[in-house]
Amino acid sequence: MVYFQLWCQVLDLIKNKKDLTMENFLKILSIKSVFPKGLSNDVRNSYPNIDHFSKPQFELDFNPLDPHWISGFVQADGTFGLNYTKAPRMILGYTCQPQFRITQHKRDLLILTKIIKELDCGNIVKPSINRDEYNVSVSNLKDLIEKIIPFFNNYTLYGAKLLDYNNFCKGVYIIKNKGHLSIESLNELKSLAYNMNTYRKFM
Repeated sequence: MVYFQLWCQVLDLIKNKKDLTMENFLKILSIKSVFPKGLSNDVRNSYPNIDHFSKPQFELDFNPLDPHWISGFVQADGTFGLNYTKAPRMILGYTCQPQFRITQHKRDLLILTKIIKELDCGNIVKPSINRDEYNVSVSNLKDLIEKIIPFFNNYTLYGAKLLDYNNFCKGVYIIKNKGHLSIESLNELKSLAYNMNTYRKFM
């Protein structure tokens, strides 16, 4: 929300081209400097007189998240996965684990916490010590069937994400019915997994 407010300030400065003076241009650079990626060294060296800009304080909002907003957020940054992997201990040598995941930078950890609260399931995990990212992860089959799938059935996804979600749902119910223990259904899970997310091909 803070960055959106700052973005609106920049729009106000440039909405009328005649107001785009050097003073306003430097103010825009000053605002840009507090965004996550800041200013490049080249820009800082070219404009050494940029004033310090104090970023507004983020105010906690304790209101529930709009479920349509959550769906839109997942449309952009969520993943429905069927993790088809080797499993030497399994009779068929492979297994398939469904997982719903949202990945965000650590600065948005509060958002992930609120999403978990609204979905009433999931854990926050840090997948790598070398990256400033955190995941919301839901892999419990009961939670996927009783909470995640009903939620996204009610608050629809679109485009390729919806296609991935449909594959995901098929896979979850195959696993629920123990289909992953038969070679035929395991092959079906493999086909679903390798035709979604980054594996999906478009004509």
